[in-house]
Amino acid sequence: MKSSLPVALRILFVVVAGSIVSARAEVKLPVGFVREAVAGPEVREPMDLAFAPDNAVWITGRAGQIWRVDLTTLQRHLVGTIPTDTNGDRGLHGIAFHPDFPKNNTLFLFSHALERPAGKYRSRVSRWEIRGTGAAAMLVAGSDKTLIEFDGDEGAQHVGGGLLMHPKERLLYVTTGDNNVIWKLKEYCDDPANQAQSIGDLRGKVLRLNLDGTVPPGNPHTKTPGARGEVFTRGHRQPWLLNWDSVSGLLLLAENGGDELDDHEEINRITPGANFGWPRVFADGLATLTRTNHVDGFTAPWLMYKRNGGGSCTGALIYRAPKSGAAFPERYRGGLFYSDYNRKTVRFAPVDAKTLQPGATEPFAQGLPGGPISLRRGPDGALYLVEYGGWFQATTNDVVSRIVFKP
Repeated sequence: MKSSLPVALRILFVVVAGSIVSARAEVKLPVGFVREAVAGPEVREPMDLAFAPDNAVWITGRAGQIWRVDLTTLQRHLVGTIPTDTNGDRGLHGIAFHPDFPKNNTLFLFSHALERPAGKYRSRVSRWEIRGTGAAAMLVAGSDKTLIEFDGDEGAQHVGGGLLMHPKERLLYVTTGDNNVIWKLKEYCDDPANQAQSIGDLRGKVLRLNLDGTVPPGNPHTKTPGARGEVFTRGHRQPWLLNWDSVSGLLLLAENGGDELDDHEEINRITPGANFGWPRVFADGLATLTRTNHVDGFTAPWLMYKRNGGGSCTGALIYRAPKSGAAFPERYRGGLFYSDYNRKTVRFAPVDAKTLQPGATEPFAQGLPGGPISLRRGPDGALYLVEYGGWFQATTNDVVSRIVFKP
């Protein structure tokens, strides 16, 4: 994630007990769409969200807080706080519910441990217990059990942090950043042992885990000598969110590309064993150092767009009508929505139902006060955005919002 310092406050919203009041901001939306505030700046440095079966959304904050918000009343409470390292990109990031929640009162979190080896930091995926239900739900302190953890270099960025509970497979997907230092690119670009390329390293990957942290037998490298069996795909720089589409089967990953003007932001279609080429190539196979010749043998992005001095793709999903609630108009159903943190936008593209290829993109939401770093479709059919307004600090532009269709 890369951005300038926070801009002046451009949002005003009020939540009155039991009511929903639209967030007023300089946001451009298609006719009939409305942006509403779900939670405001009291939810400090929001990172990600997940929907519980009881019509509530749970939100993580970078400093370790977890909030629960009732989607009807917008009543919210702090479920708990976990200890986490907040240096640089680190902190509490992803959240996912166990598929049997709330029967087993278990959720999963991606965070960074306070305890770590000298000169390193430690990423951790853990499962936690919840006591109580509804507005009485509370995180059980000290109930965490580590599924997987690994070390990275102190001070480096690109730590990933996305979680996805695959509802069909009942498996947990995890995104991890490459932890490379960009100004040393020439030193590691063509090194097959670089952490993003090495299948013996968990960094720069999408991982796939059983719910107890063990390796699913269907993972692509379980029988490869020297490999970590958790690795599902590799060659990632800063992978953010994963979303799965139950109709097409598409598993889409929003990912940040390089920092050069001609680098690209990417939406990648995740398939077993795919290698997306970083740091050796960018975009659809251009060599990272020469920036002219193509290198074969890597998986091209499903969709990409030039950075042009500022871009940060953070979320991508295929929109489907909900079982109940207000669906978007027909033209948006089965299409792609994706968010960009730096540009403070959400864009849309139709997707061919037969080829599963995206078409030309168009603006959908422009001028968001905070940069959207999480994009999910809610059970009510709305698009939910986690808008992070700061730069490693809380600001009044920190908002969780939703875009609904009200013709």
